[in-house]
Amino acid sequence: IKEARERPPIEFSLLGFLPEPWTATVPLQRLGALGMPDNAADEIRRARLVAAVGRVRAQSLWPTDPFRALDPAPGVDLRGITTASLGALLEGTTIDYPRVEGSNNWVVSGAKTRSGKPLLANDPHLAARIPSTWYLAHMSAGDFDLIGATLPGTPAIAIGRNRSIAWGMTNMFADVQDLYRERLDPAGTSAEFRGSFEPIRTIEETINVSGRPPINLTVRVTRHGPLVSDAINANNAAGNADPKPTLLEPLAFRWTALDDEDQTVTAFLRLNQASDWAGFTDALRDFVVPSQNFVFADQAGHIGYYAPGHIPIRAAGDGSVPAEGWTGAMEWTGWIPFEQLPHVFDPPSHFIVTANHKPVPADYPYFLSLEYHHPFRAQRITDRLEQESPFTPDKFRDIQADRFSLHAQALLPLLLRHANVEDTLEHQALALLQHWNFDASGGRAEPAIFSAWFLRLGRLLVEDDLGNDAAISWQRRYTFVHRFITETISRGDSSWCDDVKTPDPESCDAMVNRALHEAVAELHERLGGDVRQWRWEDVHRAVFPHSGLDAIGLIRPLVSRSRPGGGDWSTVNVGAIAVDRPFDQTDVPGYRQIIDLSPANDSRFLDAVGESGHFLSAHYDDFLDDWQAVRHKPMLMDRAAIEKNAAGRLTLRPR
Repeated sequence: IKEARERPPIEFSLLGFLPEPWTATVPLQRLGALGMPDNAADEIRRARLVAAVGRVRAQSLWPTDPFRALDPAPGVDLRGITTASLGALLEGTTIDYPRVEGSNNWVVSGAKTRSGKPLLANDPHLAARIPSTWYLAHMSAGDFDLIGATLPGTPAIAIGRNRSIAWGMTNMFADVQDLYRERLDPAGTSAEFRGSFEPIRTIEETINVSGRPPINLTVRVTRHGPLVSDAINANNAAGNADPKPTLLEPLAFRWTALDDEDQTVTAFLRLNQASDWAGFTDALRDFVVPSQNFVFADQAGHIGYYAPGHIPIRAAGDGSVPAEGWTGAMEWTGWIPFEQLPHVFDPPSHFIVTANHKPVPADYPYFLSLEYHHPFRAQRITDRLEQESPFTPDKFRDIQADRFSLHAQALLPLLLRHANVEDTLEHQALALLQHWNFDASGGRAEPAIFSAWFLRLGRLLVEDDLGNDAAISWQRRYTFVHRFITETISRGDSSWCDDVKTPDPESCDAMVNRALHEAVAELHERLGGDVRQWRWEDVHRAVFPHSGLDAIGLIRPLVSRSRPGGGDWSTVNVGAIAVDRPFDQTDVPGYRQIIDLSPANDSRFLDAVGESGHFLSAHYDDFLDDWQAVRHKPMLMDRAAIEKNAAGRLTLRPR
């Protein structure tokens, strides 16, 4: 901090302030958990769909789980969402375009490796940014020897290994957030609950603003949490909209991370020191949020999986839309017991895979979530693990680099059966797709054509019913879009295929062909008239915006970066695109690790960008080319190798 104050990075110079001593560890951990997943925002998105098209049609747009339908709560009339009860909510709430935040991890026992010891892989997918989300660290102090990825500002290794065990994480997508509609007294100081009014707690906050007087803010908190409607209403009032949005009804935010007790940081510190499965799982008992799929391996040869966290048990309902807070019918009554959370130890298959898919069977007794990803990535990893042993770190690297699209393999044959074109360019595009092997690498034309077709078709089917903003917000949920398109086209569902803004009815065949026509026209404009020369990587780029300065046009080329790439939302080497900025990739495998628990310790890691946040540093973006090519760096733990490869030394001395 002292050095940064003496020679501040450009961000501090431009913004006119200097960093203070760091004290925000726990708030930072909770802030990172806020969007993993963003259940509360999904409740509003889902309510908007119901308001636009009704409950039954909204269910087809958001086919959350083949095992269950939406179940807000007994006695709650969802039709009311289309009237005044949530009218102000839908009008007064801005929904940002959701991201496809996911991850892969898998582990195999020594029965499937060449060394006879376990191998573990992990690549979390988060928003691409500069500086990097992750920072590699190696901490060594006597018997304490630990290496892996940290979240800067938190005092533990989040993903990595020590001398005895290794672990990795993916988002479990547990529903740990609920919105509650509240009824307040006229003074706004009490909230109704089960027929009587309870005092609202207030918290006074002061926000310092450079060059202006501080902002004093009163946060009102009901039994269900802070009234986020107060913040939304204040923002709307201060905005430039004319007329101003209608005041949002009182809406409280319930979230496990806002409870008085959260020992997640302690859980990580204990996990870092664990030496076996018992110590590992005991540490996870303190884990609160965000719920994660942990895979585990140890040098004794064991592998395992646990999904810890406080996952609420609801008295009624499933948290699919904002609940009625005054009735008391939809309260949280406790947490799923730790022993009954999803877990497995030394499975007979000798491997474990998680990739944000549903981790439990249909008869699991507790509700976890509505938001699981389609299991394409998990299936592809599983297929390779079943077919290719014995495994080495090199083979694990090949799986992390895999760009086979199960999404295209499942959907493209259906679209081709409905395609009937006369245009020469579209004929050429279809000819390529008919012989595609579903390799979505950046050097091919087919993934560009298919991705553009898929993107256009989803929009065409729903935009006339939902409007532009709601269509974009829905469309980035590619799992749901894939299921929706498959069901709609397979059934020939005219209620979706017909464009209500035109006088004549459209068939599903017509919409499939219209989407192909528009997709090919867009690629023609971007890539020229020779379809055989089109390349996915020429339009599909992973973009790494600088956090803050990317918005300044003159500075952007100095501080932001991008790289061409391949893949799609379903590939192991993920390449999901932004709906509002086709065909930019805004979520990436920001960190990769392969951990070898054999004596050879051929462990590897790969950051996406670089280890420095200073744009003049040689290490600001020196990992980007290796990241693009999936070329890992050695994860060194041997002291002699570390000394040999050291680039410099920083000595910290107590005052």
